[in-house]
Amino acid sequence: QDIEPEFIAISPDSRFAWVTLQENNAIAKIDIRSKVITDLFPLGFKNHYKALNALDASDRDGGIKMERFALKGIYEPDGITLLDHNGQYYLYSANEGDAREYSTYVENVRAGANSYKMDSVNIPARSTLKANDKLGRLNVTTALGDRDGDGDFDEIYTHGARSFSIWNARSGEFVYDSKNEIDQIMASLGKYQDSRSDDKGSEPESIIIGKSGNTNILLVGLERSDAVMIYDLSNPLQPSYLQTLNTGIAPEGLIFVSADKSPNGKNLIIVSCEGDGQVLIFSE
Repeated sequence: QDIEPEFIAISPDSRFAWVTLQENNAIAKIDIRSKVITDLFPLGFKNHYKALNALDASDRDGGIKMERFALKGIYEPDGITLLDHNGQYYLYSANEGDAREYSTYVENVRAGANSYKMDSVNIPARSTLKANDKLGRLNVTTALGDRDGDGDFDEIYTHGARSFSIWNARSGEFVYDSKNEIDQIMASLGKYQDSRSDDKGSEPESIIIGKSGNTNILLVGLERSDAVMIYDLSNPLQPSYLQTLNTGIAPEGLIFVSADKSPNGKNLIIVSCEGDGQVLIFSE
């Protein structure tokens, strides 16, 4: 319903395409020759009660405080890219999150709003959670969580997963998630915007794969931290963080230019930044 295609990845043989359906929290697989959608992969939800999925959910809690909450993150990926690893295709998604906001329908609301009623049985700590230094400031969706249809919410869902993930391209099966590593690293570098804590954190937006020598590398653009993170994909299912590039404001698009196609004979990373209009080129 209301399919909203966002980004696309294509197999090396150009037979198949995978399209992120961001607001639908899904990925569509398309057979390019027949022009048919062959699969729809629902992505499920992230459990923010797990310790390594703790998040800074408030912009009014006095700083960057990673806490566990009985809260589900909706992956809702924006960018997507594909890696062919020995004939097995893997999809890498940047889980930015996005809410539907139409003239006739808006699903977003703050968890502390009077209109967002939490069920007293399923969320017994609702009074505490609605405080501004807990979940009160967090933007959540009204489209999910009212399991019994009685008008109050039995579970709390928020947009985005503040991470990147890996999925099996053939089955849609979940393989890996970076948990809260992105926001943790940005905080350690002084690049985490606490003012965005209530709304998707660092916002992983774009994601691409390049190659440095014989090593595949993953690049993840962070719209709200004004940065591109680089990961080593020597083990494609366990990315290892390498470094962060400082960019202009709100990096949106990423392109990797291999050395054999580059004007200076070196690998290049090109970044477009929608916040300040810059296009930046980084040379290896």
